[in-house]
Amino acid sequence: MEKSLVLSVTVGTGCYRHIQISEDATLSDLSSAILDAFEFFDDHLHAFFMNNRAWDETEQYVCSEDDSDYARGFTDKVKLSKFSLRKGNKFLYIFDYGDDWQFQIRVLRVISEPTKTPLVLKSVGEVSQYDYDEDNEDEDF
Repeated sequence: MEKSLVLSVTVGTGCYRHIQISEDATLSDLSSAILDAFEFFDDHLHAFFMNNRAWDETEQYVCSEDDSDYARGFTDKVKLSKFSLRKGNKFLYIFDYGDDWQFQIRVLRVISEPTKTPLVLKSVGEVSQYDYDEDNEDEDF
């Protein structure tokens, strides 16, 4: 039977999303779901650290555009099911290596039902990928 994961994805203080996603989804699919949930543009490199330790190469999975020699695999080739995730497991997602957006992910539950497309079940708090000054929005640089 196909399983799905309900994940709590937190960035900063008091800002999180609960996302339901299929265990058959790739890490790249999860990256897209996270970025969509937080309304980020997918315009930078990303990596997952399945041991929950930032920049630890022993459990690092990177996007295919990353030329890291130390990665365990590419996020578009590795499914979530590979990790046999269970309630309480934690791992880290880093987006935009320059700005170092760190998203803490915790498995809230594993459910015995399919999830065709990722769902945002709960949304708390706001975060902005780029801090724009609205007064200067139309100025040329």
